[in-house]
Amino acid sequence: MTMKRVRVACGEAETDRLVAELDGLGAEGFHEVDGGLDVYFTEEAFGLLPGQWETLVSQWGAAVAGEPEDIADRNWNAEWEASIQPVHVAPFHVRTSWHDGNPPPGTIDLVIDPKMSFGTGYHETTRLMLRALADMVRPGDRVLDAGTGTGILGIAALKIGALSCFAFDFDPWCTVNAVENAQLNGVEDTFTVVEGDERVVPAELFDVVLANINREALLAMIPALMERLAPGGRLGLSGLLISDQDIVRAALPAEAMYEATEGDWWTIWIQNETRDD
Repeated sequence: MTMKRVRVACGEAETDRLVAELDGLGAEGFHEVDGGLDVYFTEEAFGLLPGQWETLVSQWGAAVAGEPEDIADRNWNAEWEASIQPVHVAPFHVRTSWHDGNPPPGTIDLVIDPKMSFGTGYHETTRLMLRALADMVRPGDRVLDAGTGTGILGIAALKIGALSCFAFDFDPWCTVNAVENAQLNGVEDTFTVVEGDERVVPAELFDVVLANINREALLAMIPALMERLAPGGRLGLSGLLISDQDIVRAALPAEAMYEATEGDWWTIWIQNETRDD
């Protein structure tokens, strides 16, 4: 598969908005560089962008920095992966397999080797979800992880007591990476990942549903995720900007039981108020 790499010139303040908007338009990944951002698309996704690339990014405060470049299929994240350092997101110590395996006392060791998938604990959206898990996941819970990426959220839920996790992602790179990370954490027997969208979810109910994606995908997916949420179950959404609050709240069938922000990003959790009697 040939990928398109396009570079945009932008400041740090514009980066988060660009990532959120371009992810929703089919970008496969991002790599921060000096003075800007490299954005990766499949040729097909790049061809489906609405309007000219230059006009598209200019509305979010960025400018084109060079012509789109064709690159052969490879792990374009490799250089970045090599620079990843462990990060503490209470109660988790998130690290790669090539870093020291002795986490600080009182933390939960979470080993995530990223490939072409999103979710390392470095982005605010992932950290917001990780912090919430300790309060939202209970021993014995059945978890659904929508758009699993590296598998970090589902794996973290298992490591704090969840009984099982069913995960899905439309990106085959992600499904492979999530399986590898489940094996690194010793939870491969209770972690199932399938390639596809919400239609691949089995017809059963889950106590916790996790979705760290983007606003448009989440808005389209909320009804299907609620159908799979057990009475009293908790739904956690992330990948959302603070500016998304009104439209997302209007689409949810219940009031927030938990909210948090970091930087420009926001997470919201609700509880399924449907009774099972």
